[in-house]
This record gives sequence, structure tokens and C-alpha cells, in this order.
Amino acid sequence: MGAAFGQPAGVPRAPVVSAPTVTILTAASGAMILNQGPGSASLNLGGISCYRGTPAQGESSKRTEHSFVVTTRFALRVDCPGNPASAQVAVTMSRMDAAASHDISIDGTKLGTMAQILESAMACGSVGEHRLEVEVPNSTPAGAIGSTVAFTATLRNR
Repeated sequence: MGAAFGQPAGVPRAPVVSAPTVTILTAASGAMILNQGPGSASLNLGGISCYRGTPAQGESSKRTEHSFVVTTRFALRVDCPGNPASAQVAVTMSRMDAAASHDISIDGTKLGTMAQILESAMACGSVGEHRLEVEVPNSTPAGAIGSTVAFTATLRNR
């Protein structure tokens, strides 16, 4: 048997282990997710307004005294190439824009620029569904709003 990649013959190669990846998916009861390649996806909640009567498919909305809140569901899948099927990850979330005119919460946790735990132990290869809420003050001028949320999966030590 010959040597591979400059290694002497007979030396076992270590398995290739890649960093875990997070894929954002459309939930069965959520708004449509547009995947834009590895590690990137977009969610378009469409035209939203505190005065609009009917929310778009996969969304719900409610008015409060000072704001309106649009809610939808999405799913996250974590993959751990080169790791055993029993491997688990911790998934964190953070908001990439600090000075926005609206609040974002996932599963009831308001996002900020500091990473926060979304899942403390999620099995590699599994999918979990989550609730997204976007709260927009009634005083927000008409126009597009947008934010970027980052999800990071880190292998847990066994």
C-alpha cells in the first residue's frame, strides 16, 4: 500500500472533522425561508403594518398600545460532518445590528449583540423548530426594516 499525502505507508490518517453547520429551514407553519447558500438564509415577512388586517401565510400579528408584533416559526438543522452520530452541539444566537428600530425575540428571548444560548444540547443531524417575534414601534416610519441574526453551533465536550 502506498503513502497518501506525503505520509509514510502504514500510518493511519485521522478522520476529517469539520465544524458544525447550522441550516435555517421553513417550518411547517412558518413563513417561507429563502436559502441563499451554505450558512445564509433570508426570511421576508412581506408588507407588515399595525393597521393591516390579515397577516401573510405562516405569520400572525397583534397590536399593542405602542407597537405591533409579527410572529412566525422557523426551523434549524445542525450537521456535524466527521463526528459520531451521538455528538451534540450548543447553539447560540446573536443580533448583528445594534441600533435597530425594532426588537427581535426567538422563543421569548430578546436578541442583542452578545451571543445567547438557544439550545444548550442539540443532537447532530437533528432539526428544532423555533418562534420568531419582531416587535415594531407604532412610531416607526414607513419603509423597509431588516436585521441579521447569527446562529452558531459548537460541539459540546462529552
